Parts: sequence; C-alpha cells; structure tokens
Amino acid sequence: MMELRPQPLSAMSAAALRSVRYVFTDFDDTLTLHGRLPAVTLNALQALEKAGIKVIPVTGGCAGWSDMMVRVLPVAGVISEGGGVFLQPKGRSVAYHFFQDEAAMRAKQAELLAMLQPRLKRFEALKLTRDQAYRLTDVAVDYAQEIAPPAVQEKDALLAELLGAGLNAKASSIHINICQDGVDKYAMTERVLREFFNVSAAVAKQQVLYVGDAPNDESMFAQFPLSVGVANIAKHLPALKHTPAFITESEGGGGFAELAEKLL
Repeated sequence: MMELRPQPLSAMSAAALRSVRYVFTDFDDTLTLHGRLPAVTLNALQALEKAGIKVIPVTGGCAGWSDMMVRVLPVAGVISEGGGVFLQPKGRSVAYHFFQDEAAMRAKQAELLAMLQPRLKRFEALKLTRDQAYRLTDVAVDYAQEIAPPAVQEKDALLAELLGAGLNAKASSIHINICQDGVDKYAMTERVLREFFNVSAAVAKQQVLYVGDAPNDESMFAQFPLSVGVANIAKHLPALKHTPAFITESEGGGGFAELAEKLL
C-alpha cells in the first residue's frame, strides 16, 4: 500500500482553524503520553474550554473509565467503547446515551464475548482487558497495555481472523475492540453532533477538528478535513487508507498541546 504523508501541523492555515468550535480526540496515546496525562495536556484542555471550544474524547476505553473522565476533566462529553455509548455531563450527574437499545447491546456484547473466548485459547499472548467488567457494549482484547513486549503479531493474526468472520473489529494502539455491527467512532460522533449540539454533517466539516494516533481513528480521518495525527501515528501510516491531513512534531499529549497552542 502506498504510504500517504500528512503535512506538518505548521502547514495548517489560520483561516481554517478560526472556524473550529469542536475538538474530538482519541484518548490513549493521543491525550496521554506513555500512559500518563501530562500537565501540558491538562492545561491545554482547560485553555480550550476557557476559549469556548468544546473537547470531546472519542475512545475505545471502557464506560467506567469514561465516566471518570467526563466527571473530572474539562470536556463536553465522552464517546466511549469505540462509539457504543456517549456520556454527557449533566451538572454533577452523567447521562448515558447508547448507540442502540441498552439491553440489546448488552445481549450482543455477551454473544461477542462467548464467540471470542475459545479464540483467545489459541492466542496465549493475548488476553481480555482488565477493564472488561466495566464495559457496557463491546469486548476488548489487550495486546499492548499490560502485555510487554506488545504481542503485535498475535494481534494482527487475531484481528485478521475476526475480520474474516465478518465481525466489527478494530485495533487501537493498545487493544482490539470488537463491537456490534454499525458501531463506529464516526457514526456516534455524527449522531452526537446532530442530536446534542445541533451541528449537521456538512457544518461539522468546517467546525470540527479531530485528533488521533491509531488505525481505529481512520473513519474520523476520512470524514473530517481538519484531522491531525500526533507524531506517534507515523508507524501506522503505511497501513492506513485514510490518513490525517496533518501531523504534530510531538508524540501523544505533547502533540495535542502543540495543536491546542496553534488553535488558540
């Protein structure tokens, strides 16, 4: 596959940035750096909120983790489990909005888990994520979060097998996430923009900027002209059909802070 190279962030025009009202961003390895949230990233989130720019993480992380994020970080909501559920702050409470009926999604999650368990016995280097118990819609397999060195070959083999079986599976920088059909980062983002912020898909192309670091961000890179990859996405570029338009100099949360400074 021909490698497509994003332009450096410095090439992004000030005119394009002036229209940005929403920043949707991946979390792990995009806001974080080596598993931690750097102070510069938290400062960037606070500065964006103060400037009236709404930040919404879009993560493959579990709903339990996302509940904490939406309660303690300066964000306007969190899209969790790869698009399975949107967590919306309501004062000191959090409202959960599921991609489909919650009970139906929980039943489908149980089916996916039962399907996956025998496969994991053939990939001994892989395991269910420690946060699987706190997931409400999807099933996640750890290959690089608590597994060292990362089990990349096993991840690729299992992912190929799942895709070959017609399952909705995607790889992040640390996990494989298996969701029910139709669940996708962009599908939920489009719904959230329309239903909760009254922003159409056409307007979103001018007002939304997306930031990510991994192959499971492709649907977002494909839909938003203002898309940015933090520097650590470089290793994934040869395998991507849809790449970010721009790339930061710094990795992870440092790259996000770099982008925020330019945006502000």
